Amino acid sequence: MNNKLKRSVFFTLLSFGFFLALGQESGANQTNPPSLKWRQINTGNFRIMYPQGFDQQAQRMANTLEHIREPEAATMGVKPKKISVLLQNQSSISNGFVSLAPRRSEFFTMPAQDYNFTGNNDWLNLLASHEYRHMVQFQQSITGFNKLVYFVFGQTALAGMAFVEAPQWFWEGDAVVTETAFTRSGRGRIPNFDLLFRTNFLEGRTFNYQKQYLRSYKHNIPNHYVLGYHMVSYLRKKTGDPEVWNKIAKRSWNFPFPFRFSNSIKKETGLDVVHLYKEMAADLKNKWTSELEGVEFTPFEKVNPRTTAAYTDYQFPQPLEDGSVVVMKSGIGDIERLVVLTDGQEKSKFVQGPVNDAGLLSAAQSRVVWNEYRYDPRWLMKTYSMILGYDFATGRKQIISNKSRYSSAVLSPDGTKVATVENGTDYKIKLIVLDYDDGRVLKEFASPGDQLISMPRWSSDGKSIVALRLTPVGKAVVSYNYETGESVVLMPATEENIGHPVLFEKYLFYNSPLTGIDNIYALHLETGKRFQVTSSKYGSYNPSISPDGKALYYNEQTKNGMDVVKTELDPYYWKPIEKVDGQGVGYFQHLVEQEGRPNLLDSVPQQIFPTNKYSKIKGLVNVHSWGPYTNSELTYLDIGISSKDLLSTTTMDVGYRYYSDEKIGSWRAKVSYQAFYPIVDVELTTGKRNTNTSVLQRNVNFKWNEEGVSTGLRVPLTLTRSKYRTQFEIGNSVGITHVSDFKNEVTEDGSLVSSGTGRIVPATDTLYYVFTDKVSNGYLYSNRFAVSFSNNLKQSRRDFNPKFGQSVAFENYSTPFGGDFKGSLMVTRGLFFFPGLFKHHSLFFRGGYQVKLSSDDLDVYTFRNRLFKPRGYSYPSDTKFYSLSGNYAFPVWYPDLNLGPLLNVQRIKANLYCDYGEGEGKSYLYEKGKPNNPAAYFDSEAKYLSFGVEMTFDVNIMRFLPQFELGFRASYLTANKFTDKGPVIEFLVGNIPF
Repeated sequence: MNNKLKRSVFFTLLSFGFFLALGQESGANQTNPPSLKWRQINTGNFRIMYPQGFDQQAQRMANTLEHIREPEAATMGVKPKKISVLLQNQSSISNGFVSLAPRRSEFFTMPAQDYNFTGNNDWLNLLASHEYRHMVQFQQSITGFNKLVYFVFGQTALAGMAFVEAPQWFWEGDAVVTETAFTRSGRGRIPNFDLLFRTNFLEGRTFNYQKQYLRSYKHNIPNHYVLGYHMVSYLRKKTGDPEVWNKIAKRSWNFPFPFRFSNSIKKETGLDVVHLYKEMAADLKNKWTSELEGVEFTPFEKVNPRTTAAYTDYQFPQPLEDGSVVVMKSGIGDIERLVVLTDGQEKSKFVQGPVNDAGLLSAAQSRVVWNEYRYDPRWLMKTYSMILGYDFATGRKQIISNKSRYSSAVLSPDGTKVATVENGTDYKIKLIVLDYDDGRVLKEFASPGDQLISMPRWSSDGKSIVALRLTPVGKAVVSYNYETGESVVLMPATEENIGHPVLFEKYLFYNSPLTGIDNIYALHLETGKRFQVTSSKYGSYNPSISPDGKALYYNEQTKNGMDVVKTELDPYYWKPIEKVDGQGVGYFQHLVEQEGRPNLLDSVPQQIFPTNKYSKIKGLVNVHSWGPYTNSELTYLDIGISSKDLLSTTTMDVGYRYYSDEKIGSWRAKVSYQAFYPIVDVELTTGKRNTNTSVLQRNVNFKWNEEGVSTGLRVPLTLTRSKYRTQFEIGNSVGITHVSDFKNEVTEDGSLVSSGTGRIVPATDTLYYVFTDKVSNGYLYSNRFAVSFSNNLKQSRRDFNPKFGQSVAFENYSTPFGGDFKGSLMVTRGLFFFPGLFKHHSLFFRGGYQVKLSSDDLDVYTFRNRLFKPRGYSYPSDTKFYSLSGNYAFPVWYPDLNLGPLLNVQRIKANLYCDYGEGEGKSYLYEKGKPNNPAAYFDSEAKYLSFGVEMTFDVNIMRFLPQFELGFRASYLTANKFTDKGPVIEFLVGNIPF
């Protein structure tokens, strides 16, 4: 075997260990209510699956995907085989993805409101263009050695290898390049997309490649979409070759081994990935620096304070009558919250729940409104976007809408009405006005052709509502008269990516990237003249006018986040549009020219495809993977076949499971059916069991055969209704287990001392015992009941524990149905989080109590331990055990250190702990200090006390984007009858000691 092949095999196995674990799902899948009826359209290359009633958009997507299939795949040199595309219309989350295991794509069809996300693209068109490129990438990854992996192991292994070898910035950057080249307004054309990238570069923060890709807890760094777009775009510009990335990716996937992608770049360009990044960064910095030459910036007064260098945004300023300003504060170390700024001071008022970011906030009088997500408790694919309000005068939260699909929320000047946009599950759009107090619909305004309406805002007199309307040409600004319902176009549709319109007296203020930098502009409604109001170095956003009409408040981008600033509202200082330099050639024109198909989606055919019902029963079995995979904690390895249907209702796993702790395994088959309200789980197992323990220098090994079947019901519920993420699960299962061929071995100092099946065996020098607290042979009929509840405050990027949180669980194992064995185990656990002395510090406590049946009778079955115990010790089998732990965890350092491409350390954490436990039970033991005492079966009681420190490192290995936690634990143990006192050192992977 040559060295390259050896490296490839090693890398494949390593990929399984790290990435196949990430691909396994647990708990409940994101499923729809079973009442949802599905239909399908089968074209030559796609199967479009959609809920009944979504026919019009399904036909459009079938035509769109067929239309873009060849042009968007051309530079990758391969066209994907037929694939299923699911149109999910029950979710209020705007998203989409392509995935393997099973192979499919899903479009979440509710349009996004933020104009800097969608630009001038129809939402479904944007998804089709972007996600289709991912379909092409996956198809191209089935080549060479990866093709062998795919045929031998299936889709899960292919996904692992595909993502390991090609960095995620390439996957997303290449897709953003595609949407930018083929549509009118992909993200590569929107200055806000690379706002943070540009700000960091021009502020001297041109971080090294590892930090720029893998990100940081010290600085705010844009995600891999932004890095990837510029890396992919730059190399295509540098080489002039639109297929250069196809050559690089194909060579990498064809014969993968560590850092093959970087070597492939070097083969094509003479630059490895690090030097390509440096060259790209220098090019961008020169371009952005030259664009600022001669630009005069608008003078302003900063409103918000800054007490830390940690990146923090104060967004969407809304001035109130008393001179204060309401903003939404968030950042690398702060969760979203509403803050009031007064005289250079800030006061936190309300912490929001899961925010549906519409790119705006609205306040009037003493009230503020915004959008939040809510979830169907059981069907996670069914989500809502509701409107909430908060009154600063009364301190009262108001739920304005519930189980709604409203995006955007703006208050009328008198604070009594809320304008919003309703997004139907049929992709139809309406502008809606609600009553603030009771949520009644007061007015409805239809949109011609169901064109997207976004970012509404009331006029200063409350008589009209201004909003953006997306047309096939671009965005227009439209005013709706509240009383008459008539609409007037204030700005005709153009390709200019305008946003955040504000109507104040005779002016319309809005955002525009006209100069290549986002700034605020104004339209004089009477004369039609336009003016540039602000001139910003990086970008100015979200205009709002003071109640007296004398000041303009807005957001100004800085190196440490968005600031709230204000400037005098005086047209004298505004620049007429005729004197404003246009954007010129952007950083995307070469992409458009290379592809040669601009505005590809303007010419989509309108063929009517036949439709038919999708059979859920026929699709239940959908084998996608075979071969090895592991769980995320690396406690077992499965080898077998896996199946999951396209609607994520039925998962099946059949194969062999190897347990790392017992070093032995069993054959198993498991089915989980999630289409009923309670999830139904059925599992069959057969194989060997092997457990070991060590007592007073004696090694005890138990072996037996086990066959069993278990079935159960469980109901996982998501109950989030606020800033706390709340979950509840209850379930019960019953099982039949046949135990046979039970035996044990006792060894001392490595030599065999005793082997038996229930007899005490005498010997010349020593008396030996069979440990009868373990099972013998026969049938076990067991029952397991479990209930758990968790309620944890949402976290910022720097938080590794919630500031406040509670988790409690109860489990009961019993044998109420008779059989050859009896046994019981009851355990209660709790985990409680509190804030520490400083920000991101965490004080938390764990407590638990476990009691189980313990006897020397051969018909007693001992259930596996379900309680955490004091760290550092090994334990005998206890009848009762109490456990309590106190912990104080805190970040030590954000070093951003790397050992070349091998290891990148982002954060070092410490946890100081003290664990206490007390157990009692019966054991076959020699009493400590009496090694020749044969009367060894006795009641035992022991107290355990350990304290120490855990040091853990959040690291990236070999430039893989997923992060791993590695570290060590140093414990000091106090003595008891089983253990001598002293220090113990353990290495940690996650929270698992080795």
